[in-house]
Amino acid sequence: MPESQQPFHQTGEPADCARSIRLIAHLAARLARLDDPEGLQQAALETALEAFRCSSGAVCLWDAQGRRLRLARAVGRAAGAEVSGLAEAAGVTSADVDGREPALPGPGEVTLEAAAGPWAVRAVIPVVGSTDLLGVLALGAPAKGEAYSETDRALMAALGQVVAMAAETYLVHSRFRSEMQHRMDETVAELNRASAELARVKTFDEELFQSLPVGIVVFDPRFHIIFRNAAAERLWPEDRNVFDAARRSDVARVDADWEVGLREVVDMRRPWLAAGLRLERAGAEPARVNLASSPLLSQRQGVVGGVLVIEDVTQRVKMQERLEVSERLAGVGRLAAMVAHEINNPLDGITRLVNLSARAIDGGDTERVPGYLEYVGKGLARIGTIVRELLDFSRSASGTVEPMPIRDILAEAVHTMTPAADEAGVTVALDCAPDLPPLRSGHLYHAVLNLVKNAVEASPRGGRVRVGARCTDDTLVIEVADSGPGLPADVLAHLFEPFYSRKALGKGTGLGLVISRDLVAKQGGSLTAANRDAGGAVFTVRVPLAPGSGPAAMPETKEG
Repeated sequence: MPESQQPFHQTGEPADCARSIRLIAHLAARLARLDDPEGLQQAALETALEAFRCSSGAVCLWDAQGRRLRLARAVGRAAGAEVSGLAEAAGVTSADVDGREPALPGPGEVTLEAAAGPWAVRAVIPVVGSTDLLGVLALGAPAKGEAYSETDRALMAALGQVVAMAAETYLVHSRFRSEMQHRMDETVAELNRASAELARVKTFDEELFQSLPVGIVVFDPRFHIIFRNAAAERLWPEDRNVFDAARRSDVARVDADWEVGLREVVDMRRPWLAAGLRLERAGAEPARVNLASSPLLSQRQGVVGGVLVIEDVTQRVKMQERLEVSERLAGVGRLAAMVAHEINNPLDGITRLVNLSARAIDGGDTERVPGYLEYVGKGLARIGTIVRELLDFSRSASGTVEPMPIRDILAEAVHTMTPAADEAGVTVALDCAPDLPPLRSGHLYHAVLNLVKNAVEASPRGGRVRVGARCTDDTLVIEVADSGPGLPADVLAHLFEPFYSRKALGKGTGLGLVISRDLVAKQGGSLTAANRDAGGAVFTVRVPLAPGSGPAAMPETKEG
C-alpha cells in the first residue's frame, strides 16, 4: 500500500494511544470546571483536533424539533459548512440513540459544502445523553493518511461519552439552578410581602400562607400547632403537637438533642434547624425535608410561640444523587490516564530490549537474544501485574500479599531504574538499616519506583540518588533523596495535585506522585516532600508496621 494511503494512527502504537488518553482525561477534568456551553463546545473541538491530529472539524447541535443538525462551531475547511444532511448521511439520528459508536465514512462518502469549497467528513462522533442525541463532532481527514483506525474509533467513542456527560451535567445543573432560583425568588417575595402581617398570630393572611411552596407551622408556647398551611398539611395532616410530628422523621439521627433544641426556641429564643431528614408519609414514598424553627414574638417582643418552616427537598436530593453518579463516571478518564502512566515504565524497557535484540540479530550476535527476550518476558509480566494492581487499587482492594523483606522490595526498585540511571550518569545508592522486618505490601514497590524515577530525572549528570530505610518505633521510614535543584515553594504547594507536572509536554502526566501517595495511603501510611539542607529534594514515606515488628530504636543514617 502506498504511504499516502496508510492510516495515520496505527493499531498497537502505545505512544499515540497514551497521548490521546491523556488528552481525553485532561478534557474531562477541564469540562468539570466549565459552566459555559460555548466554552464546552470549544474545549471538546480543540481536544478532538489535537487528539486525532486533524486540522478541520465542527461541532453540530441536534435540533429535536426540526430533526436536523445545525452548525455551532467550526475550524479549518469546515467553516461555514452546510450540515443539515450530515445526520442522515452518517447514519446518526435522534431515534437511533443506542448507536453511540462513531461513524468513519470512507473517502468521498460524506462531502459537505463549506465556505472554502467541498469538505470531506472522515469521522462523525455522536454525543448522546441518557435518552437523546445532543449533537455530533465531525472531523475531516487526519494530517497524514486517509483513514482512522479501530483504535481511533474506540478513543472517539470515549471522547463522545466524556463530552455527553459534561453537556448533560451542565443541562441538569442549569435547570436545577433555574428552578431553585425561581422557587426561592417566589418564596422570598411572598415572605417579604407578608412580613408586616406576622406581628400577631390573629392577623395572619391565611390565603397568602396557603400559596407558599414551603410548609409553615405556627405553634404556641406549649408546642401545640395552631396554624399550618397547605404545604405543611400534606406532610403532617393529623399531628397536633410539633414534637409528635417531628418524631415521624429520623431527626434523632441528625440531632440527638433535638427536643432540647426545639424547646429552647421558646425558652431561650434560640433558632433551631435540622437538615436532610427522612420523613415517613402514609401511602407515599418517604420525603426528605429541612426543618428550621424560630421564636414568634409579640409587638412587645415577648415570646408567644414559634414558627417552623418545612422545606421539602426530595427532588433536590434525587437530582444530587444523579449528579454524583455522573461525577463518578467522570473518574473513568483519570483511571485510563493512570493505566497509561504506570504501563509506560516497563513498556519503555521492553522497547529498548526489542531494539537491542534486532541489532544483535543484524550483527550476527544471536547469543544475547535469549537473554534479552527473557527480560522482555519479565517486563510483560510486570505490565500484567501493574494492570491487576491498578484494578485492585480502583476497587479499594487491600493489596495484601505474602510478607517480603523490605530491603528486597527497595532493591528491586533500584535495580529496575539502574539502566536509566546509568544512561543519565546518576548513581543510585541503597542504604537500609540491617534488621528491617518483612512487610506485606503489593503497592510499596510501585510507589518507591515512581519516586526513584523522579529523583533520577531531577538529578544532573554526576548526581547521586539515595534510597534509605529505617524503623522508628513501629513505623517504617523510607527516604528517596536526590541532588537536583530542589522544589520551589510554589511547586511544593501543588506537587500532589492530579495532572500537575514540571516536565516538558509529553514527558509526564502529572499522575506519578498522585498514584504513589494513594498507594502508600493504602498501607495506612503517608508521603511527604521537602527540600534538603544540603541541596536537592527528599520524599519521605512513612508506613505503620504491626505492633512490635520493628526495633525499639534505630539510628538514623545520614547521607555523606
